Amino acid sequence: MSTKRIILANNSRLLREMLRHVLGKADGLEIVQESPGGEEIPSAIEKFDPEWVILSLPSNGYSRDCLETCMAQYPGVRFILLSPGNNAIRIRMRGQAAFEEDLSNLSLRDFIHVLAKDLQHT
Repeated sequence: MSTKRIILANNSRLLREMLRHVLGKADGLEIVQESPGGEEIPSAIEKFDPEWVILSLPSNGYSRDCLETCMAQYPGVRFILLSPGNNAIRIRMRGQAAFEEDLSNLSLRDFIHVLAKDLQHT
């Protein structure tokens, strides 16, 4: 299994620390950058070529329009959007349309499995 690179861009320092702690213990996952806002996402994607970006919305300095632009510009990157009342994972794969899945009932183990596996939406 190849290592999946992750960028954390979350307003909450506590959330970033919890995600870093949990994901840092998981085999096959590596957090390559953390930031409190989303404005650094495009340059971090260019630098680290991640498989995942975990972003809390609303994010400091990053609107939904910017996110849509970023998702269109980097179609091979999968995004997890964390927002109150909207526990969904939005995934965009190369050459395929975006889709969303409800994550509200996933266990932590299942969440890590989603990050670590190679997703192919059919």
